[in-house]
Amino acid sequence: MALPAASLVLLTWFGGRAVIEGRMDIPDFLTFYLIMLQMTFPTLMLGYLVAITQRGLAAFGRITEVLDTVPSIRDREGVEAMSELRGEVEAQSLTLGYGPEARSVAVDGVSFRATPGQTIGIVGSVGSGKSTLVSAIPRLLEVGEGELLLDGVDVNRVPLSLLRRSISMVPQESFLFSTSIAENIAFGRPDATREEIEEAARCADVLGDIEALPHGFDTVVGERGVTLSGGQRQRVALARALLLRPAILILDDALSSVDAVTEEEILGQLRGARRGRTSFIVAHRISAVRDADRILVLERGKVVESGSHDALVRADGIYARLARREQLE
Repeated sequence: MALPAASLVLLTWFGGRAVIEGRMDIPDFLTFYLIMLQMTFPTLMLGYLVAITQRGLAAFGRITEVLDTVPSIRDREGVEAMSELRGEVEAQSLTLGYGPEARSVAVDGVSFRATPGQTIGIVGSVGSGKSTLVSAIPRLLEVGEGELLLDGVDVNRVPLSLLRRSISMVPQESFLFSTSIAENIAFGRPDATREEIEEAARCADVLGDIEALPHGFDTVVGERGVTLSGGQRQRVALARALLLRPAILILDDALSSVDAVTEEEILGQLRGARRGRTSFIVAHRISAVRDADRILVLERGKVVESGSHDALVRADGIYARLARREQLE
């Protein structure tokens, strides 16, 4: 771009002096100037085109590299011919880790069994391995040592499409798309009716918040749901998970951004929605898991206590101390 601009500056300087000295007429100068402009613009566009092409080729190379990457988690040889999951989950001395060859152990020798329709609560301090444990159920992590069985079948032999279709997981940081709330809730089921979407929102205790918005369910939220509060984003994500009617529902600290009163209302609505499906509730608050059929207390990747709420309180261990601390707060 510097060269065409410099040529116009030189043309104006020398041409202007020639006109002043009478060596060139004004019409001739203007004609020459217009010809120079017509030659300069294609040159500028050619340079712009070359620059855009180079950027496009670099971006295409990066995209191709991503598309050619073979997923580390994929269907293996010898997958079972399964049409559906009932929701039975069993772990036997399950060990999970991160890093090369999973050297950083996050879950160490955990064993439990959840029958279809049961609710399992998982509590523990930060970094105790709660999220790592539930992430192995939909195979977001590869199972290392031990076994993880779904309906009696090794999770590595369950077809990945069936596994992901049968499990709904609501993480602590939920992602919403820059589209309407109705489309966000129906993301996994685009064919869902408005009545089904509203029922899912009611079960997630977000129906009133949505109806209070200017355009209701047709309100467009910003990228990642920035126009909603943290609690509203979590509840919309919960409604999206419930709409799928999964065999296994995983709530990974999904109620952390709501207050205790709203949490109680959501859990009350979920009691009916959880009926008939296996549920895992990961939480820091005891109130979120006290109604679970079985509660696992994790400490440094190990299950240190297991049982119902009443039994764990009577045992006067880690869980009982957490419960007393929460009551004081």
